[in-house]
Amino acid sequence: MSDDYLKCNSVINEFLSKKFQNEDEIWDFFIRNISSVFNSIVVTYFEADDKKKILSVKNSIGPVGKDIQGISFGYEGIVGWCANTKKAIIVNDIEKDARFSKKMDFSSGFKTKNILAVPCMVDNELLGIIEFINSLNGEFSETDLALAGILSSFVSQKVYIARLRGTINKLSLKGESTINNLSGGFIGVDLAGKVIFFNPKAKEIFEVGDEYLNRNVMDLIKLCPEVVSVIGDVLKQDKIVRRQEFRHTVNGKEKLIGYSSMNIKGVEGENIGAGMIFQDITGL
Repeated sequence: MSDDYLKCNSVINEFLSKKFQNEDEIWDFFIRNISSVFNSIVVTYFEADDKKKILSVKNSIGPVGKDIQGISFGYEGIVGWCANTKKAIIVNDIEKDARFSKKMDFSSGFKTKNILAVPCMVDNELLGIIEFINSLNGEFSETDLALAGILSSFVSQKVYIARLRGTINKLSLKGESTINNLSGGFIGVDLAGKVIFFNPKAKEIFEVGDEYLNRNVMDLIKLCPEVVSVIGDVLKQDKIVRRQEFRHTVNGKEKLIGYSSMNIKGVEGENIGAGMIFQDITGL
């Protein structure tokens, strides 16, 4: 196995051992560690807005890395061609390639000699471009191109997964906030019957604390057998009811509870649990 492949494998293994807080940390770690694989003086990650056809410098290491951070421009130059075509490219003599734009060199004072650029793709979605500039070996090789493609594909998948997790977490927090602010009580369980929601209004109606969260729904029998029955019907029989009532005694007080039951849906619309929304309608 060549030294380049060993370096590539080392970067992947080190990457897998790390825990990252956000997408920027992933890209920063990645470009700092792959520069040695390709003996490149400059490595830059351009984030792509494929609808607006704009590239923005998100992370860059090299002599002018800090100077070009945050710069945005349209799809032009070698990286613009890479973004437009979604194809990897090597240009070992930029003076002979009409696609090369001198704008970045002119503004930064840096002299570009050769470039390797690869698209970062997940399925057909373009996340961005990784660009390597000025190989210390004199030029970039086809082996470099192949390795860059492997590494860009690897990190793109990791970034995409991180984005999905972030989106799911936001949706979960938004959903939890909405449930906690409902004017009615809400009790929800997952498919295994674990209580995952027991909102403040539910605690108020049944006059209890937080002790039922993360417990099995069967533990609610002592609290209110009707709740277990209603949620159990959803889980076992997919039986949904609307605007039903039952009477229940809470700390010596008889209450009339109006309720409806429902499936709890996941991000993609699949059933992930069952719930019951209810109100104390005793005085109505």
